[in-house]
Amino acid sequence: MKGLIIKDIMCLRKQLTTFCFVMTGVIIVSIMYVLSARFGNLAVIGTALQDEKNNLSATDVKNLGAIALMMFMLIPIATVGDMLNVFLADGKAGFVKVSSVLPVSLKKRMLARFLSIYTLFGLGVLIDLLLAAMLSHLTDIMTFGEFFGVIISAASIMCIYSALVILYCTLLGYGKEMYAQVFTLLTMIAAAIPVNFNGLKRAFIIIFRDEGFDKIGLWKPLDFFREKGYILFIIALCV
Repeated sequence: MKGLIIKDIMCLRKQLTTFCFVMTGVIIVSIMYVLSARFGNLAVIGTALQDEKNNLSATDVKNLGAIALMMFMLIPIATVGDMLNVFLADGKAGFVKVSSVLPVSLKKRMLARFLSIYTLFGLGVLIDLLLAAMLSHLTDIMTFGEFFGVIISAASIMCIYSALVILYCTLLGYGKEMYAQVFTLLTMIAAAIPVNFNGLKRAFIIIFRDEGFDKIGLWKPLDFFREKGYILFIIALCV
């Protein structure tokens, strides 16, 4: 099983190289962003947006900045979370044909694949936490606790996505990886819509009536990711 994990990681070696370059860029750009939001042009723009004409409060401006920081937190985890390359590499190398004769049970082969991706997720989360610790000292947009909640939420969503991708790729077989990706996204959307159908319905009504940010509850999802990431973590464990 150890050899299978090493094989999967080797299949992702180009992706891991990209991950290193992306992480360097994320660290540099995120530091520049929080410094600009505190002392530079973004701080000036944020102050200018808080007037009656734009109908934005200080909380709205702060939350917009928080959303940008959330995007930075998503990048490292998303970069290591694509397992399609492993299935494509296995298919091209013909590994599917020989895997059944290996002295490793199907259960262990599947476990090795899950361990591969979640080991990489752990790496992404660890680097995110180090980045969050650094950024929380440079900005007041988000505390370390809020960063931690966002990281857990993002990692949980990506874990759910990857688990479903592995499932559909295994069921559909080689050459159907794109279908597996589409089915995964449709499954997640189909599961998410009933959970907050009333909220989405109310949001669309308010958007068409142009009643403003406060009534639409635009920041509720952001608050959920920052404060209730443990819910998504429990769901991810179940999936």
